Amino acid sequence: MTATLGNILLVFLADRPGTAHELQQRHAQTFGRERSVDIARVLAALRRQERLGSVGTEAASQPRRPVVCFLTDAGYARQRAWMLDVPPGISGEDIIVRVLLATAAADRETFDAVIESCLTALKSQRSRVRRQPVLEAGGALAEYEDTVAASLQTWLRRLAGRPRRRDAAA
Repeated sequence: MTATLGNILLVFLADRPGTAHELQQRHAQTFGRERSVDIARVLAALRRQERLGSVGTEAASQPRRPVVCFLTDAGYARQRAWMLDVPPGISGEDIIVRVLLATAAADRETFDAVIESCLTALKSQRSRVRRQPVLEAGGALAEYEDTVAASLQTWLRRLAGRPRRRDAAA
């Protein structure tokens, strides 16, 4: 399953409840300003997740206070399954999203499980292509995909076991 804004927000909410504005800020902090999303998209994704039963809201205690969103039991199960059920054909971009989310918003056990699940998925993607003496487009693409998968595996192995800022704070 490709990462959607809804999936991303569920992971943030599994870490702690928050307002739409706080979730927008966490998204920008995790993925960088160049990948930031506008507040209208965050609100739409939260409403969609609420309709699906994954997100609940707490009424503001005072007028003009923002509504706080939290994860329901169904939402927790959905986000956990999405984070850990890494399909064999997953794209490199989706692996990066899962790993950045696990780094920023998951407990240590979940982080380690995400790394392991991504490594397992990548192992099945590696074709270990042999360079052909005569280059063809299909062969060049296969070499590229194998190189990307190998690089992602190297990156994940380097991340595994390293302390995270949030581990020190816990």
